[in-house]
Amino acid sequence: MFLSAVNNNYHGTYSVNRNTGRRDSFPYSVKVEGDGRLNNRKSLFDFATVTITEHMLSDKYGKTVTNGPRIQPQTLGCKQTGDYEEIPDETIKSVKLPDSFEGLKECSVYYHGRQISEYELIQTAVAAGKIELPENPEHKVAFGLAREAFKVLVQDEAKPKYPGSTTLYSEDRKYTFTEDTNGKLKMHLIEDEAMGASLEDISNWIMSGTPNRNIETRYLNYLKTADPDLYDKAQHIGTEVRTYGFMEDLYGQGVLSEKQNSYDLGLLGMLFGKNPDGMRLLLHECKESGNFLGLLNMYDPYGAAGLKKLREEQKELV
Repeated sequence: MFLSAVNNNYHGTYSVNRNTGRRDSFPYSVKVEGDGRLNNRKSLFDFATVTITEHMLSDKYGKTVTNGPRIQPQTLGCKQTGDYEEIPDETIKSVKLPDSFEGLKECSVYYHGRQISEYELIQTAVAAGKIELPENPEHKVAFGLAREAFKVLVQDEAKPKYPGSTTLYSEDRKYTFTEDTNGKLKMHLIEDEAMGASLEDISNWIMSGTPNRNIETRYLNYLKTADPDLYDKAQHIGTEVRTYGFMEDLYGQGVLSEKQNSYDLGLLGMLFGKNPDGMRLLLHECKESGNFLGLLNMYDPYGAAGLKKLREEQKELV
C-alpha cells in the first residue's frame, strides 16, 4: 500500500483475513484493490475491485451438498385446480368410440391432475367439441386422434408461468413444453415425487446464491431439462446474489464504503428494476423468508442484459 504524505491518499492492496475469535469475523481471506483516504474513514476503500476466488467460495459455502429449504413442494401448473374447465363425466361417457379404439384403454396420460386412458382423452376432446370423429375410422386412426386430443386438451392449454419465458406449463403441473432447435415443442413429464424436489425448490436454491456444486447434479439437470429458461434466469440471479453477498461482507467489516455498498446494491437491482434502497428491502425479505421465487416475476431482461454487459467490461479491466 502506498501513502502520500501530503494528503494521506492511498492506493494499493489490502488483505482481509479470517478472525475466528470474533462472531462477526470475515468468513474468508481476500485481497481488495482500490483508492481512498485515511482521514478517519469508517471504511478503508471508497470504491475497490474484489476478486472472488475458489477458496472464498469454499470458506463461505463449504464443499458439501446442502441444497436448501423446501418452499414449494410441488411444481405449480399454469392454473389453479379450481380453474380447470371440467366436462361432466356423463357427457364424456356418452361419447361412443369405435371398437378399433379399445386398445387405447391401455395407454394413459395425465389430464387435469389425474391419470386417464387415451380412450377417455379422445372422449373428452369430442365432448368438448375440440375434435371430431372421422367416418369409418381404422385402428391406425385411433393413435393419431389420441395425439390430436392431447394437443388440443393439454398442449394448447399450456402457458408460460414467468414473464418472458418460452417454456409452457400444463394446467395441472404434469408437463412442460420447450422448443427444440427446429422450433417444435418437446414434452417433459414433471417428476417431483421421483426427484424429491419441485422445479420451484431447485430454482429457489440457485437464486439464494448457493453454488451449483452445493446442489445435487440430478436436481440441476432436472430443472435444466424441464425448464431451461427458468434454469438460466435462476443461475443469473443466483450469481449476482452470491456476488453481492461477498461485497456485503466486505461492507459489514468496514472494508468497503457505504457509497460502494449502495452501488453494488444498484447493480443487483438492475435485474429487477429496483434502486439500491428498494433492492435492500427486497433482498432482506427474501433472506428472512428463504423464498426468492418472487424475483422471477420481477426479472427484467433489459436490465439483465445491461448488467451482463457491465460484468464483461469489468472483467476486461481486471
